[in-house]
Amino acid sequence: MRIRPAVLGTALLLAGGCGIKAEGPPAIALDRSVCSRCGMLISEPLYAAAYSAPGVEARVFDDIGCLRVAARAETGPLRFWFHDAADRGWIDGAGATFVTSSEIRSPMGGGLIAFRDSIAAERSAAVYHGHVIRSVSDLLVKEGRP
Repeated sequence: MRIRPAVLGTALLLAGGCGIKAEGPPAIALDRSVCSRCGMLISEPLYAAAYSAPGVEARVFDDIGCLRVAARAETGPLRFWFHDAADRGWIDGAGATFVTSSEIRSPMGGGLIAFRDSIAAERSAAVYHGHVIRSVSDLLVKEGRP
């Protein structure tokens, strides 16, 4: 029996990948996953967020405001993920830009949404009469509510 090189290569890739842990955002089951801070069910993906620390299971949140409070209490490096308000897909926190406004009705009143594109964030800030926060580090040091 002769095995084609393409089939063999695919099998090796699949077998080699079995021991590799994904480095992306955690899965969130809507209306089943619980916010790591407030205990509410995550039901609105637009506001859902997550972070992970090395060697620790990722924590999920129903509101970027919940993530903000929890992350401030952490020590060590964290990796963040947010949902893009424009297309609802996950984005890496390293490139996220945020809009904060009291007009944004998020689940726990955090008043925050995230964007992949900073121009989209600026447009959204104008619509919501809010402010742009340019990075996760700025998000974590800003005090108070929007």
